[in-house]
Amino acid sequence: MTANEERKILSAAFEAIEEIGILHLTGGGEPFLHPKLDVLIETAMEFEDKFNQLMLFTNCTVPLSNNLVEALKRYRSKLIVQVSQYGVRPEIEKTVLAQFESTGVPLKVEKYYGEDQSFGGWVDFGEWKSNGRSVEELEKIFGNCAVTRDMHGNWRTRDGKVHWCSRSQRGTELGFLPNNSDNYVDLFDGSSPAEKRAKFEQIANARYLVACDFCSGNQGTNDLSKRFHAAEQIGCNQ
Repeated sequence: MTANEERKILSAAFEAIEEIGILHLTGGGEPFLHPKLDVLIETAMEFEDKFNQLMLFTNCTVPLSNNLVEALKRYRSKLIVQVSQYGVRPEIEKTVLAQFESTGVPLKVEKYYGEDQSFGGWVDFGEWKSNGRSVEELEKIFGNCAVTRDMHGNWRTRDGKVHWCSRSQRGTELGFLPNNSDNYVDLFDGSSPAEKRAKFEQIANARYLVACDFCSGNQGTNDLSKRFHAAEQIGCNQ
């Protein structure tokens, strides 16, 4: 993502949304590999009166550039960094963590190695295939999902189409899910801000989404989700 793309998406989003609690600038992989991450942070801060906190994610294996250190220091009161530690290169993790600590940015450290892993490990979302679930089953899965029950939505976008959850966003993007326009808000479809707000509310109050039939079910629930040690390869039948 470029700064101009980011600015375009955020401008369109805040025409329809008054405020966001926690704005996630980057998701999976290692966002701190982005060569212009400091510029993306600066761009997000053009809208700092529209969100409470900007959250960044890192695996804590990429040393911070001087520009990044300065950007983190400058905006530390509006930032939070989630650090996922995998214990693969502990010396580097320790060094990078010290860099983060020197900026004064609040850190949320998650442990993903050995025993007692954060959240019990990773959740397997299942294969990209329809499970042929009944309406009753879909409603149960959607209502019991951590995204619905605990987070009240984990809205995701990369191209201006805003989805309720990452499963819906990524599956639609890859063509693994039917492209159902009722399941996302298109920030660039020409509809009015009021119409977009109504669409956000419609999705938030939905009984279920298309993605619920293509998910392992009970996503993220503490009592039913099967967990796996992070980053360990598993067979598809496990």
